Amino acid sequence: MGFSRICRVGIAVLLSLGITALPVSALVSIDAGKNQLFINSSASFGYDSNIFANSAGGGDYIYSLSLGANFLRHAGLIGLDASVSVNSSQFGKNHGEDFQNPTFAAEFTKQTGRTTGSFTLSAARQSRADTAANLRNESWFYEAGLNLKYPVIERYSLSGNVGYTLRDFTDNTSVVDLATYSAGLDLFYVYTTDRDLLAGYHFTESATSASTKNYDHSFTAGVTGRIIGPLQGTLRAGYEVNVPKGTGDKSYGSWTANASAVWNFTKRFNVTGQLSKSVSTTSTDTSVDALSASLDAQYALNSKTSVNFGTGWSYSRFLGLLGAGRRDTSWNWSATLNRTINNHLKGSLTYVFFRNWSTFSFSDYDHTSVTLSLTSRF
Repeated sequence: MGFSRICRVGIAVLLSLGITALPVSALVSIDAGKNQLFINSSASFGYDSNIFANSAGGGDYIYSLSLGANFLRHAGLIGLDASVSVNSSQFGKNHGEDFQNPTFAAEFTKQTGRTTGSFTLSAARQSRADTAANLRNESWFYEAGLNLKYPVIERYSLSGNVGYTLRDFTDNTSVVDLATYSAGLDLFYVYTTDRDLLAGYHFTESATSASTKNYDHSFTAGVTGRIIGPLQGTLRAGYEVNVPKGTGDKSYGSWTANASAVWNFTKRFNVTGQLSKSVSTTSTDTSVDALSASLDAQYALNSKTSVNFGTGWSYSRFLGLLGAGRRDTSWNWSATLNRTINNHLKGSLTYVFFRNWSTFSFSDYDHTSVTLSLTSRF
């Protein structure tokens, strides 16, 4: 059976499941809901005008199916949220880009007692367009993280985290594998009943398969909770120092920031804004100082239908000798129509436009995409 026919069958199955679905919250529920098993599936069909993210372009139709299971346990001291899934996609013309990618994730949480926190593990095979290398590549991405929060006294609390990530490419012809080790410590002060002040230090070591390293030191302060007026979220800013090793480049310092806030105008309408400014290491073994901002608005037409509109802007400076003075400026906007068909089936139609202006001609490109998808959860 051809993949396109499989996708058509998958969509038909999702529709039939939606029509006949029973009003239950989980496929399996044990011990009064303390242990729950859900089955997730989706089918999508779309067109992308530039699947390789470069000036040479190349558009294609993409057919996708995914199937997964999600297990939730909320009993005892430690909670568990674990999931496993497989995503299969086929391209209309570029069959060399077809993929079947598995994903696994688990989160252990402790929400009671004096010390609270979470421990996360994940592994996924990813096939994507790399905007730094401007080509499609495949990789395995592994991640582990530990986050803890401890109240010192009535108004003060400490939050700490350690993490590890590894991106292991299947083909290192144009890209390098990247491992990162991170650790951070934040001090929170309860300023008012709905606002905390915070200050912290975060360290990241990035090591590549090209035997280069980058050490990143970030010192920030900010506020979380009610930022100002009706804005709710987190805002932090400070100074960041990036120290490269094995590249011949000098240390680099600049301001850094990370903010996310939501404004709930009404029960039906809200706007979310995000701002980020930081230095990171890319798959091309280059440090990039990137500033980005985005706005997303959501409006509920009724209890089953909603629309989303978003726009974003970014400016990236590729640093050091390998960066070769490259500068990228990008802008995008998107629109999505969401429809809840019943308790178990949802549909969406999404349009995205993206434009990247670059001092490197090969990295100067645009693309548009349209995607129709159906998702179910039992």
